[in-house]
Amino acid sequence: MEEKNSNKPIRNVSLDLLRILSMLLIILMHSIDHTGVLEASSKAGIGQLVLVRFLYMLTQISVNCYVMLSGYFLVRSRFRLKKIVEIWMEVAFYSFVIKLIFMMVGQIPFSAVALLSCFFPILTGRYWFITIYIGLYLLSPFLNIAIRAMDKKTHGLLILTLGLLFSAWSSIHPSFAGMNSGGGWGLAWFVVLYLTAAWFSLYYTPKGKTTGKLLMWLGITAVVTFLFCILGQRIQLVRSVVGTWYHYNSLPVFLSTIFTFTAFLNLRIQKNIISRLITWLAPATLGVYLIHAHANLSPWIWKELDLPSKMDSPIFGLMLLGCTIAIFLVCILLDKLRKATVGRIERAPFITNLCEKAETLFGRFLNRIL
Repeated sequence: MEEKNSNKPIRNVSLDLLRILSMLLIILMHSIDHTGVLEASSKAGIGQLVLVRFLYMLTQISVNCYVMLSGYFLVRSRFRLKKIVEIWMEVAFYSFVIKLIFMMVGQIPFSAVALLSCFFPILTGRYWFITIYIGLYLLSPFLNIAIRAMDKKTHGLLILTLGLLFSAWSSIHPSFAGMNSGGGWGLAWFVVLYLTAAWFSLYYTPKGKTTGKLLMWLGITAVVTFLFCILGQRIQLVRSVVGTWYHYNSLPVFLSTIFTFTAFLNLRIQKNIISRLITWLAPATLGVYLIHAHANLSPWIWKELDLPSKMDSPIFGLMLLGCTIAIFLVCILLDKLRKATVGRIERAPFITNLCEKAETLFGRFLNRIL
């Protein structure tokens, strides 16, 4: 069995940059599919259709990359209850505060039950990504045991098999749902991404080649856009099949994710003011998601921006990018404010001590019953 590299991977700035890019792409994706822009593009001219579909395809790697970043580091980490508590505290804070604000300004009726439910955001699936991610984190110790039992070749064959079952199969024959993992919205697909990222963490050696991999991402996006917007206009079967490729678990998106992920693994950023800005922004990206995707705030943002009404503008693409960057920056500042104030509680020593004691007691309980 080939020995795995035991050196802990250094978290470089390029991966923080990928985290930032992934969150920007998530906002851009929401500006398209949460606003009516995607539906309106099908009735617009060919130029707008191509633009919207190209940008929408670009964004599909966003969630995949975010999950793979976690898997890349978690495969070498131990399970910590404190991580779940920290996530819960951040999610509960934004769930409660934003909903309370909307109640106070009269946007939604006051409800004590609704406010109380904000303290159980993971259980209720208030943010689908967070709920699935916590499920993945709970599975991570068991996945790591399985990973350590495999050599490089076996691990690679496992990823290939899972890729064929959960990605390639549904991309070629989308009407068969037996192996489908909900378009990438489910725990099964997150596990596939985790195992894939773990392989790169353990065995991949960057060689500094970035440009070609990013061009592959753009090339796949361009091909899918052409098939859907041009060829799909003439052949309905092509349009139906290619339409299912705009899913996180489709083969084109999976391949694009791997190309992009490895591109950033190969990227090296010198220590300067840009690298410091990246490391300052990256830790707040989860807060960006929690703020702009809040169940009450998100519809309000997109309604106020009314992006479908601006689709006739010749600079519509720039407007989408401008809105994306503006939302990102505002949310970054809000999360930095939270971290500097109430967010300090998450890092308090008593929280760490409580979590460590709970882990110890749970370990003793398991030893008694198993």
